[in-house]
Amino acid sequence: MIRVVKVGGSLFDLPDLPERLRGWLAQQPPAHNVLIAGGGPLVEQIRAWDKAEPIEEAAAHWMCVDLLTVTAHLLHSWLPEVPLVEDDRLLCQRVGEEGATIFGPAPWMRRSEPGLPGTWLPSNWDTTSDSIAGRLAAALLADEFVLLKSALPRRKTSRELSALAAVGYIDSILALMAPELPPTRLVNLRAEPPIEARVPRPGEGPG
Repeated sequence: MIRVVKVGGSLFDLPDLPERLRGWLAQQPPAHNVLIAGGGPLVEQIRAWDKAEPIEEAAAHWMCVDLLTVTAHLLHSWLPEVPLVEDDRLLCQRVGEEGATIFGPAPWMRRSEPGLPGTWLPSNWDTTSDSIAGRLAAALLADEFVLLKSALPRRKTSRELSALAAVGYIDSILALMAPELPPTRLVNLRAEPPIEARVPRPGEGPG
């Protein structure tokens, strides 16, 4: 079983984030957990610079993708027991066994992702680490996709990905990817204990 887990950058200021992650992972059914770190404040700084003095969209996109290497290493510094890899071929070898891997997606994004079938990731602000993680989940034929965030959507908001994109909870590209994604969960890791919600599968109706 393969589980792709996006660790939201909004969680990076939690002083006990490593312990929370370890605790949450320990409670999950056996699987190989592929962890992808979000961009967090580093990507927000690029957004701020772009707002002050516009940056060409593709250039800004690749700056943000490269920053995911930095946050992957940051996540690895917090979870040193979890190997960090940036080679998708090595990742494919590892996911056949239980355990966990932190994945730095920048080389994969440049070399492999553009040639994959399915929803392609545009080189602009529409693509965020959420859709990068979702694209990886689809590429790995993962059994589950989990978004660890700082909050769940408001109760009146449908859990369908299209509705979540409409309110800015996820990016629009991830919503387009819905038919390609494995069963998906949202987890508020700031809550004690974590609170989660299931995203309905396409055709199931509102969540």
